[in-house]
Amino acid sequence: MSTAELIYEKAKSLPGKLQSEALGFVDCLSRRPAAPAEAAEWEGLFRRTQTLAAVQSITDDEIAAQIAAYRAGQ
Repeated sequence: MSTAELIYEKAKSLPGKLQSEALGFVDCLSRRPAAPAEAAEWEGLFRRTQTLAAVQSITDDEIAAQIAAYRAGQ
């Protein structure tokens, strides 16, 4: 699922007033002068991170275990 799809799914589950607030927040972010450059920088960082050998060897189960351990305070 893309980031845009994830944002949409989460936003549509909000009550109407909160949907309006979320839309206002997104609108505010999109009007920031640096927003396009920041987005491109983050996308580049994500692409470079995904090419690291250590990242490619991590399984979804290992990620889930790390998240569970963090949430358990370990």
